[in-house]
This record gives sequence, structure tokens and C-alpha cells, in this order.
Amino acid sequence: MSEKIIKYLTLTQKYTLLLLSANDCMPVTGKVWFQKELFLVSKNLPRLDVETEFEGSLMGPYSENADAALDQLRIEGLVECNGKIKLTDKGQNVAESLKAKATKETQELLSDMKSFFNDMTEDELLAYVYFSYPDMTIESIKFEEIKTKRVSIAICLFAKNKVSIGKAAQIAGTSQESFIKIARSNGVAVFSELRR
Repeated sequence: MSEKIIKYLTLTQKYTLLLLSANDCMPVTGKVWFQKELFLVSKNLPRLDVETEFEGSLMGPYSENADAALDQLRIEGLVECNGKIKLTDKGQNVAESLKAKATKETQELLSDMKSFFNDMTEDELLAYVYFSYPDMTIESIKFEEIKTKRVSIAICLFAKNKVSIGKAAQIAGTSQESFIKIARSNGVAVFSELRR
């Protein structure tokens, strides 16, 4: 049964199911997280990047194709979208068949993306994406608001061990030296260990 379903899935639908099955089928926090996680996955997978056609929208990177893929998976009974997005039992069976064919590297990429972004707040998620991919902020209705909070968001991400000093400085819009001073003045210990 799973093989028959897989035959008709688009690449975007396949990666959506694989993303949702990663980390023991932990649900994706919401549609904003789904769009951003899939966007960042697509940046590592050229064929998926071409098919999803992400572009700057009201909340940053958005793919109409990914939205349609998710909706179709919901209609087919493979996915539930009640705030959080998760696989149904039927969806888990299909995802297991897909995982059997996916490379270890692909599975690790999806798992890493999901665990890295899923527990971020919406502001943290948007700040990470906006300041990593500024070309995706052109239409954003949240960019100016996020910009005013960028230093505090960068401190939070750094304090949670989500980003390196360099990445935190990029998000904060400061030099690394300035960010270290700001972080220390906010009671955040800055060590020399490497962070993501």
C-alpha cells in the first residue's frame, strides 16, 4: 500500500513526510516552522530547492508548492494539521517506506534541521532565517519588528547554545567583539567552545 502511495508523491511531499517522521515523528511546531525548516532543508538539496520555489513573502521564505504539498498530504490522510503538524498512522507507514530508501545523510539533515529549529520561538526562528537570508525579507511584515529585537534574540539563541558567537553577532548586527561585550553585560557566559 505504501509503495503505491509513494509512486504518486512529489519530491516536496516526500521530503515533507521525511521531515515529519524525523526525531521519532515529533510534530513540527506550526506552519511557520514547517515552511522555514523545509526552506533550510531545500538549501542543501538542489532538486528540492527547484521544486519548492521558495520566495520572500509576508513571513519570510514561503513556498506555495510546499503549502499545497502539505494540504494534499492532509487530504490524503497522511498528515494532521491542528496547530502542530504531525503524521497520522497511515503517514508514518508511508514515511517508514521512504526512510528505507533515503540516505543516512538525508535523514541526518532532516533530523538536525527539525531538532535545531522546532523548539525556537517564532521570533528566534524568523531572526535566524531573516539575517541568514536577507533576500527573503523583502515582503516580510515582521522584519522591522524582528530588527528591533535582534540583539536580545541573538543573546537568547547564543545562551541556548543554538548559534556560535559569529552567527549571534550576525543576527545582532554587530561585530563579534561587540556581541561578546553585550552578551557578558547581559549575564551570558562566553567561552571559546565551538557552537553550531
